Formats: sequence, structure tokens, C-alpha cells
Amino acid sequence: MHTPDDPGSGARAVPARTASPRPDEADAESAPEYEELLRTAHAAWDALDESGDRSAQVSPSVLAAIKGAVRAEVRHGAQIEVPPTPRGPYTVSELSLRTLLREAVDAVPGARGLRTRVEHADPAGDGGRGLPVAVVCRISAAQDTPALPALAERVRDEIAATLSVELGLDVPRIDIHIEDLHEH
Repeated sequence: MHTPDDPGSGARAVPARTASPRPDEADAESAPEYEELLRTAHAAWDALDESGDRSAQVSPSVLAAIKGAVRAEVRHGAQIEVPPTPRGPYTVSELSLRTLLREAVDAVPGARGLRTRVEHADPAGDGGRGLPVAVVCRISAAQDTPALPALAERVRDEIAATLSVELGLDVPRIDIHIEDLHEH
């Protein structure tokens, strides 16, 4: 029969548990070691890069992924703050917000979205744009619309409802400008 200490048994002796430091104590103790590790890694990387070592160069696939991410960021626009959810803060891209607004306008019978401008508060964090404080929509109305002010009010209500339901936003000012008429 094999005992736990017998190397042929396949079982290992488990060391006794020791009291582990509290997380903040562990972080304070390991911070200087971590910072030294980072300094060493940066110095080694810089030395390899300066010597022309190919191992310090970004692979073509990584470079392509970085370029793709940058193109997507440019295409989607800046990040816009919206009210936090129970899971925490989040943002949406300018493209997402514009698409949502366009769909809201186009959902109103007799209206078509032309252009939309969003005004923002100062951002709470670094970069991006703050909460939307005003939406200005330029629309086209169906030529046979009996009451243009009523159409503008329906578009305003649809935008307000969509922003509230989809993003939890209560935008204080929504301006609707009827710029054109179109046939059905």
C-alpha cells in the first residue's frame, strides 16, 4: 500500500494552509515587485526593438487587428455617455445614436429623417462626449400631410420615447425642423 508521502502513490502531501494577507496588504506588498517587473519588461522590449530583433516587432495579424479597430472607431464615431444601468456605466457610439434617431423619425408615418445634430454636456470621463442635452432633427414631410405641426410633434414624441426606452435618456430639448416635402 502507498502512503501520500510515497512518490509512487500518485498522491501528494498538501501543505498546511497559512493565513493569507488581506487583499489591500497583499497589493501593497507586491506593488514594488510588480513595478520592477514592468520596468524590466519595458527595458528588455526597448533593447530588442532598438537592436532590430524581429521578436519585438508586431506581427502582421496583430497590426491588421489594430488597424481594423482604429478604422471601426473612426467609422462609428466618438463614444457618448448615457445614464448608467444597474450593471454600471456604459457608452454608445455616435453611429449607434444617429441610427437609433433615424429609425425613430422614419417610424412616424409621413416623416423621413434628413439630418440630425446632437448637442452634448461636458463628458464626465476622459474622451468621448457627455450626455445628450439636445437633439435637432431636420426631416422631410409627406406632401399630403394635413397638419405639419402635428407631424413634428409626433416625431418629437417618438424620439423622446425611443431615447427613454432604449437608452434611459431624458433629453431636455428636441427640435424638429421640416425642411422638405416628399411624395408617398
